[in-house]
Amino acid sequence: MTSQQTDDMINDIISNEKMEPTEEELNDFKNFVNDWFKYDDQIRKLVIAIKERKNYQRVLNTKIQDFMTKFNYNDLNTQYGRIKANTKNVKVPIKITDIRERILKYKELSGEDLLKQIFEEDRQIVTKKNIKRIIPKVSITL
Repeated sequence: MTSQQTDDMINDIISNEKMEPTEEELNDFKNFVNDWFKYDDQIRKLVIAIKERKNYQRVLNTKIQDFMTKFNYNDLNTQYGRIKANTKNVKVPIKITDIRERILKYKELSGEDLLKQIFEEDRQIVTKKNIKRIIPKVSITL
């Protein structure tokens, strides 16, 4: 490095000294930080409130489902929208552990025969129930 480059580097370092914020900029920054903490606290409280409400809604879902299936109600019209109950029979999904067990069970098979034994073998059928709220859409087109 030449002496000219060294002098330029030293001058750059001296000219780039840390600038101190003005009192007004510092106060604005403090206000921004305080507002940020306030909104962060509010968001955390709202997230907790949402979780509590969702848990309560899950409990109500099961009660509504049981009632609607017991008395064979499929649709329920209310002033807040429709509630539609749905019941369907589905096969239980295959787990990785089941696949491993079947591979070990059918060691003599390979290729397509093994795949047929693993995936096309009879699986347990489970009844799944769910309810869904259908909110009517309002169109304001002329």
